Amino acid sequence: MAGQHSALQAALKQLRALIGSTYSVGDKLPSEQQLALDLQVSRPTVREALGTLASEGLVERRWGSGTFVAPPSVAARLSMATIQSYRDRIRASGHHVRLAEATAERRPITAAAAAALGLPPRTQVWHVERLFEVDEQPSAFMIEQIPLQIRGAEFDPAAMLSISSDLYDALNRHVPGIVGRTETDFEAVSLSRTFAPRLRIPAGRPVLRSTQLTISDTDEPLVYGVTLHRTDVVRVRILR
Repeated sequence: MAGQHSALQAALKQLRALIGSTYSVGDKLPSEQQLALDLQVSRPTVREALGTLASEGLVERRWGSGTFVAPPSVAARLSMATIQSYRDRIRASGHHVRLAEATAERRPITAAAAAALGLPPRTQVWHVERLFEVDEQPSAFMIEQIPLQIRGAEFDPAAMLSISSDLYDALNRHVPGIVGRTETDFEAVSLSRTFAPRLRIPAGRPVLRSTQLTISDTDEPLVYGVTLHRTDVVRVRILR
């Protein structure tokens, strides 16, 4: 599994470099078989890499014709094909991402987070709020609740307050390799007055709300998070 993941990441890196240097918008990429030979990876790995790039909006896959370099998208595309931070997903789509606001403080856990993390009501947890901007527009407001201790050691959320790091970096720094998977649910909701000023759009406007549970390599729930997405700035695409 680790070898397959490494091969996929290597193929993605090489393909992105080719699209940025050798191929222009509208150019057709070589066949999967030829790319597999050129990149020295298997054909299924190439197919998966092209699927990921398509989900990010970098290429277009036309049935019966091939794969072509796509024109730039006005809205960033948020691919959910792999476990990545919001920062890395946006950067992979070719857009600029900035952490506009970030705070971390101890607060009582919410009922939803307590149920998801298996903690008693009113337990003190880290309450981390982050506001991201994409191309200078507010794009996502995240609220994450993290136990004060993970595997018997105090968790430090400070790294999450900088764009140079993220939740997964902080967790894996705390316990190397601890992140196993994420489970995410999406629903369309009306933006409340509470969060409208943060996203700079009127209350009542439809937004996409994602609820995410980060789970360890031993099936231990680690972090409960809720994110409100502006879909006029970022589009979410799930590749299955």
